[in-house]
Amino acid sequence: MIAARPAPGAEDQYESWLARRIPGVEEVRPGIWSLPTIMPDNPLRYVIAYAIRTDDGLVLVDSGWLSEQSWDGLVDSIGSIGYSVRDVRMVLVTHAHVDHHGLTRRIVEESGASVAMHRAEADALRVIADSLTSDSMPLASWLQERGAPADEVAEMIAQMSDQTLSQIHHSLIAPDVLLEDGDRPVPGRPDIVAIATPGHTTGHLCFYLEREKLLLSGDHILPRITPHVTRPPIIDDDALGSYLSSLTKVADLDAVEVLPAHEYRFSDLRGRVTGLVEHHHERLEEIRTALQERRSSWQVATQISWSRGWGATRGFMRQTALSETYIHLRYLERLNGVRRPADIPDCWELTG
Repeated sequence: MIAARPAPGAEDQYESWLARRIPGVEEVRPGIWSLPTIMPDNPLRYVIAYAIRTDDGLVLVDSGWLSEQSWDGLVDSIGSIGYSVRDVRMVLVTHAHVDHHGLTRRIVEESGASVAMHRAEADALRVIADSLTSDSMPLASWLQERGAPADEVAEMIAQMSDQTLSQIHHSLIAPDVLLEDGDRPVPGRPDIVAIATPGHTTGHLCFYLEREKLLLSGDHILPRITPHVTRPPIIDDDALGSYLSSLTKVADLDAVEVLPAHEYRFSDLRGRVTGLVEHHHERLEEIRTALQERRSSWQVATQISWSRGWGATRGFMRQTALSETYIHLRYLERLNGVRRPADIPDCWELTG
């Protein structure tokens, strides 16, 4: 799939991404700034929050990774545009992953800002946090049911423990403003529209700035990376179907530029959407090819293509690949393209 070209004026972001450095703060439109902050020890390197000036102070779209280094970078970035964290009045959360929502609690403690996210994302965050403190280890059971070998399951669970995911999730603050599709949550900027885009997560939101015709896309659409469409074991919705519908939905916007949370700004929204849809249809065809004989979800995952190659992934990356494979299989199952024999819970075969 061909990557999107950078938008006019986004050359520094693009060159920074190519050079593996963190880009600088940019005023992408009058009163709208991109604020890249570091993601330590992460191959994505940085996440981009956005600050929007209002008559009452700043609105932030996303906050950043949960670390002292990220916090210091965010404070410095906000200072460089003439504000302080105390001037933040609202944080609009695209989704509750720790690189987007990790610093929100600290911002609230400094400024008293309100926090807004989609109602479905708030529900999912609560369910995930509860599951991480249970003794049942639903992830281990889910991995075993998908056909993962015992040693691989042990490695994934150990890595999850090493990353203290339970502590991370419990550090994420719940919203006090629950959003639905089409809401306009910012006083003084009624042109900022929340757009429900489930897929990457259950309650992912994009924010469309009607006045500037800018789409702040979070992780829904990125210029080069194909966003992961995965779910924790305790949530089993039609993730891929939702994502494909959400892509079609935003393609109809009259956006002149897309401001994503990673990589760089780009202009060709419709072209990028077309490429992402094609990618997932190619993935579905790969899965059909892999199912010339019965296979488990794990076996299918080992047979299809991944950006780094299956052999170069370990631990969490394999868990994510397996989850995405399973979601594609479930999508095909809903279309009656594949089925599971009744006596075998995770063994897939073609229907035709």
